[in-house]
Amino acid sequence: MIVSSDKDICQLLQGQSVVMYNPTQDRIVTEDVFIKEWGFAPPLVIDYLSLVGDSVDNVPGAKGIGKVGASKLIKEFGPIENIFHNLDSVSPKVRQALQENRKNILLSRDLVKLECLDLDIGWCDLRIKDPDYANVYKMFQDLEFKKLLKSIPAPSLNVKVEVKDKAPEEFLRTPKEKVIFFVDADNCHMFDEEKKCIYTSSLPNAKAILEDENIKKISYDFKEQLLNASGSDIKGIWFDIKIAGYLLDSSFVDYNLGTLAAHYLEDFIHEIPLNLYPYYIYRLYGILSSKLRKAGLEKLFFEVEMPLIYVLTHMQSCGMCIDKDVMYNLLEEVDTRLKRLNKDIFKIAGKTFNLNSPTQLRVVLFEELKIPPLKKTKTGYSTSEEVLQKLAQQHPIAELLLEFRQLNKLKTTYIVPLIQEAERMGQKLHAKFNQTSTQTGRLSSSSPNLQSIPTKGKFSSHLRKAFISSFSDGCILSCDYSQIELRILAHFSGDERLGEAFKNNLDIHRYTASLLFGIEEDKVEDSQRNLAKRVNFGILYGMSSYGLSRELGVNPQEADIFIQDYFLRYPKVKAYIEKVYREAEEKGFVRTILGRRRHLPDFKSPNPQLREFAHRQAINTPIQGSCADLIKLAMVRIYNELKKKKLRAQLIIQIHDELVFDLPRDQLKEVAEIVKRNMEESIRLSVPIRVNLKVGKNWAEMKEVQ
Repeated sequence: MIVSSDKDICQLLQGQSVVMYNPTQDRIVTEDVFIKEWGFAPPLVIDYLSLVGDSVDNVPGAKGIGKVGASKLIKEFGPIENIFHNLDSVSPKVRQALQENRKNILLSRDLVKLECLDLDIGWCDLRIKDPDYANVYKMFQDLEFKKLLKSIPAPSLNVKVEVKDKAPEEFLRTPKEKVIFFVDADNCHMFDEEKKCIYTSSLPNAKAILEDENIKKISYDFKEQLLNASGSDIKGIWFDIKIAGYLLDSSFVDYNLGTLAAHYLEDFIHEIPLNLYPYYIYRLYGILSSKLRKAGLEKLFFEVEMPLIYVLTHMQSCGMCIDKDVMYNLLEEVDTRLKRLNKDIFKIAGKTFNLNSPTQLRVVLFEELKIPPLKKTKTGYSTSEEVLQKLAQQHPIAELLLEFRQLNKLKTTYIVPLIQEAERMGQKLHAKFNQTSTQTGRLSSSSPNLQSIPTKGKFSSHLRKAFISSFSDGCILSCDYSQIELRILAHFSGDERLGEAFKNNLDIHRYTASLLFGIEEDKVEDSQRNLAKRVNFGILYGMSSYGLSRELGVNPQEADIFIQDYFLRYPKVKAYIEKVYREAEEKGFVRTILGRRRHLPDFKSPNPQLREFAHRQAINTPIQGSCADLIKLAMVRIYNELKKKKLRAQLIIQIHDELVFDLPRDQLKEVAEIVKRNMEESIRLSVPIRVNLKVGKNWAEMKEVQ
């Protein structure tokens, strides 16, 4: 008995010895049942499917011959060969269809016919056995089936070390070069390499080791340990397993110790007990340190990423001061405007409805107000922001809906959560800055995400007014790289025109517009500059002519002309892009200015969408990743210099190309000089690096630093 609902299987039906159970129909199909229903013997189902095809299995069949026609031909002539031998006996229309599709019919028959093989196995080999849980666990880990992982028993821990509750005094006192350890809330768990033994000691007892900066500490996720009140005195952090795993491959979904153990050690366990962390850290350290060395990543690891841990810990500890009165006033303003928008929208619609329901909104816009829809999705006509922006030119309700969505998002995503967080934490927001969450090397922010605070619009500006200095006579200093991505492109490509523009401190977008439109720079209009800006960044992001056409609002042919014109003006940029493509195809990864890697497994994918995305990543990652290298190195040097000079200024936010500081106003001149110098000189490019500095009493009302 074969359990299947696949029509192909019917060709195997044979008397009572081979029958088929169709689970979707809950019935048994025998040879007799098949003949009664189909009118021909089971083996002829091959010929039938060769004619009608099967779209599910990509079997083409014969265009123009349907199920009824195919069944009639099979009943009258039998197999395909007989049909072709009797073409004179069929109608001219059917004859033409058979002749024109002969190649596809024969191909379809090869695809449909099942191969019969002799298998050297017995019934005992087919007996169901217990699963190979180790391999199943590995498979589920690779495929990120996290819920399924919890449903199977994890393989037992294969730990060949002795675990002791208390570290002997001689271990804590003996001079050491390195210590492999992990700090939880109450204890320090340490691994003795010589005796292959894990010791657990209370934090007070392990204080000598933790505070000795001459001992190189090897652990997992130092930042979280440093942020714990009990772990704040850890000195000499040297090798972080989590950061090493991230640098070697930035494509993991997470970098928890279990994931790294599964990937590099093939130890597939649900959760590693805290007291065994040092053992797994020890094993991973040996593998990851060697891989970092072979990949040429040691300098980036030891000089940028590891020192950055102290910087990020300090940023999270300091936090950003919030004026709650400003936030509450803003909330009241936004609520008032939202109520007005509700009223105006309902007046135009002639009814009340749920503005957050796409289904109800579709009915109002396209059925009741008879507005012509622009785009259809699987669930119905689209009411996306892109669609509403186009509809706003025709109907006032669309413009009101756009404003409602923007304000509602501002309220629910930023204003209310920030107020709640500030109430919970006192007057400060202690956002997380994540070091291992992007594939380009950039930092991300969460809980709350300070990197996504809106910049445009009246209410967004009011939101930034709430971010204030924590010092009584303090100020906020914002330091932003000027056109850093395009400067790095100029450095990598070596394009003379692009380089000269930056060396002469020109407006790069206006300069590019003058080249594209063949006019003097002072004749360039704002619309032309804006177009050139979009082309500049489109090239940076590896955008196709289709993508650029959507960005510019022109057809793909026009967008392609802009791209070709751009490359004519900046020929070495095109040569650089082609070089990056070649290297990505040869090596399978791309590098940043400090050697950071991003693997691109889809660069040769047969899927065109995945392949195109990988091509965009190949161009964007070296540029964006180099920006990350540059600002991270600057952060480390600024932090160290501020600390060395005992200045009170605090780095509190990093937003991609921008650093935000909280400082006493009387230290502004000295801090501004330190920040500008380190941001501009941390890495030397072939073109000058420029940093714009602004200062203000809050994050919104800022003026350039003179």
